[in-house]
Amino acid sequence: MSLLFPDKRKAITGQFFINDSRIRHNSRRAFKKIRSWKESSHTVVDADARYHEQFENLVRHSFFNTVSSNYILSKEKFYDRPLMN
Repeated sequence: MSLLFPDKRKAITGQFFINDSRIRHNSRRAFKKIRSWKESSHTVVDADARYHEQFENLVRHSFFNTVSSNYILSKEKFYDRPLMN
C-alpha cells in the first residue's frame, strides 16, 4: 500500500475513509438496484406467479450468496504470505 500521507496514522485514517466511502457508495447503488427491481415487479399488474418466482430467485441468488471463509482468505492472498498476517 503506497502511503498518501507521510504520517502513518494519517495514512491509515485516510485509507479507512477512502474504503468506507467506496463501500457506502457501492451499498447505496446495490440498495437502489434492489429497490427498483422490487418496485418494477410490484407495478406489473398482469404478472403471473411464475414471473414473481423468477424475480425472487434472481434477487436472492444475485445479492444474498454465501461466501466461504476459504474463498475470502484466498482472495486476500492469506495463504501466499502467511508470515505477514
